[in-house]
Amino acid sequence: MNQLEALKQYTTVVADTGDFRQIEAFQPTDATTNPSLILKAVQKPEYRSLLIETVGQYRGRALDE
Repeated sequence: MNQLEALKQYTTVVADTGDFRQIEAFQPTDATTNPSLILKAVQKPEYRSLLIETVGQYRGRALDE
């Protein structure tokens, strides 16, 4: 058992990141909704295609979509 697994037995692990790969890797119970963290993550080169696809899909639509 590693330290993260041990910690999960006693507390809720919350991801304080917008990096989707880190969230997938560490499997937190919850995550922050801080938009600045999401913005920082999508500026990484590995997420460029996701950003381009999403902008193209929602271009011209209301922001709450």
